[in-house]
Amino acid sequence: MKTSTSYLLAKYIWLLNIIYEAGSYGISREEINRLWRGCIYNDNHEPEISRKTFYNYKCEIENLFEITLEPVRIDGHFRYRIAEEDSLQRSQVKRLLLNSLSINEAVSRGGDLSGRILLEDIPSAGGAVLSTILQALRQSSALSLVHKSFKPDSHPVSSVVYPFCLKLREQRWYMLAWKPSDSTARVYGLDRIGECSLTEEEFDARKVAKCILNGGRDAAPEDYFRDYYGVLIDDTVPLMDVTVRVFTSQYVNYFRSLPLHSSQVEVNTVTAGNSGPVSPEHVLGQSSYQMSDSAYSDFVYHIHPTLDFTRKLLSYGQFVKVLSPEEYVKEVSDMVRQAAENYGK
Repeated sequence: MKTSTSYLLAKYIWLLNIIYEAGSYGISREEINRLWRGCIYNDNHEPEISRKTFYNYKCEIENLFEITLEPVRIDGHFRYRIAEEDSLQRSQVKRLLLNSLSINEAVSRGGDLSGRILLEDIPSAGGAVLSTILQALRQSSALSLVHKSFKPDSHPVSSVVYPFCLKLREQRWYMLAWKPSDSTARVYGLDRIGECSLTEEEFDARKVAKCILNGGRDAAPEDYFRDYYGVLIDDTVPLMDVTVRVFTSQYVNYFRSLPLHSSQVEVNTVTAGNSGPVSPEHVLGQSSYQMSDSAYSDFVYHIHPTLDFTRKLLSYGQFVKVLSPEEYVKEVSDMVRQAAENYGK
């Protein structure tokens, strides 16, 4: 019987995953045992996880992941679930870690699947720069770095910065930092950092947070990006309510299952059964493509509509139309018109 630390960890991850996937309704011991009988970690083909072993696994999971697996009586039976107040369901970092560990263990124990699990490449992930920044965050140490923008005619710039947080966005890592030389908050793409090293200078993380977050007592790093689509921060773009119409039930479901922004609210829905067909002229780009059904929904975003947000909307082509406000409709229309002219050249 395998008892190595890594093998036990794999079992903990397996158990935590199935409890996590069960959601608020939880999962019973009987259901866990049924899944255990077909689990790749059940080397001895045991019919169940003994109560003592289950209790030991539960304690180890709670210690390792700092969560609570609570037993609750539902429909007359005890079921196990992650405590609602626990941070795992709210923490993106823990979910990412759990998913990564689960995939790693499944691949290592399930045969040679490396060629059949396709992951996106992250240019700046796992390198020396990321490791150095993580160390600086832990120690509150200033960083000396050389950064080169993608803008035309830009040159490498050397700076000393106080790192504040890391953000993963569309396959790229970014660092939000305070630049003391000009008292500004800056976002740096890690794949554009050529050199990065720790300095002997230490900084007060609480003072840096106060400067970057404008002194908000309960503010958190994510608040800095809250009203933006991604990492492109531009306070010259006003905060506004943007209404977007999404055509066809297929694309509406895409928006519902993975909102573009945390502020997304669906305010109007028309199904195929109670509306006439949507003409192509009503669709962004005025394509001649005929819609497969006449369903559409309107979504509202409270956001600074910076260029990255606009590009995301345009990526949906004729299936998305900006309805308001007027100044933003004009901006998007001008971009669509320019794109059409480029194809006509």
